[in-house]
Amino acid sequence: MKPNSFTFPFASLAALVLGASSILADDAAVNSSDKSFLQNAYEDGLAEVKAGQLGQSKSANADVKAFADHIVADHSKANAELKTLSDNKKVALSESPSLVAQAKGKMLDSKSGDGFDKSFAEAMVNDHKKAIEAFEKAANEGKDSDVKAFAAKTLPTLKMHLSMAEELQNKVGK
Repeated sequence: MKPNSFTFPFASLAALVLGASSILADDAAVNSSDKSFLQNAYEDGLAEVKAGQLGQSKSANADVKAFADHIVADHSKANAELKTLSDNKKVALSESPSLVAQAKGKMLDSKSGDGFDKSFAEAMVNDHKKAIEAFEKAANEGKDSDVKAFAAKTLPTLKMHLSMAEELQNKVGK
């Protein structure tokens, strides 16, 4: 009788520990496509903030400046949420935009006046079309429910940005 009294609590404790560790692993682990989405979305978000800051500082056009303000505020907020989500999922993020985005930023920074405004608007249209495509894919095909929820929640803002960027592009000329 005595062995049973020790066996039962030990078996229960072992099951509890094993069950808890698998739950924790499930919460943190994301598949490779969800991980790539988080990493790319964060890098792209950083690039959008930097581009928005260029719009704020380089443009003399009030419409460009107002749009740039939206970009900086909204993408900074989304980046903060994305950073928290990635930290919770144990996904490491870069602290700078991709090399391609950095090169595009340098090209944009080299422009001035109307040329800057046109290039900025065009970049914002192209970047937001690309972002919407990636976020729709993550929202519809992602495996992690938190990643899917973040992507779905962010899509309306990205679509609003695209609409605003297209209006801006029409105002500043193509």
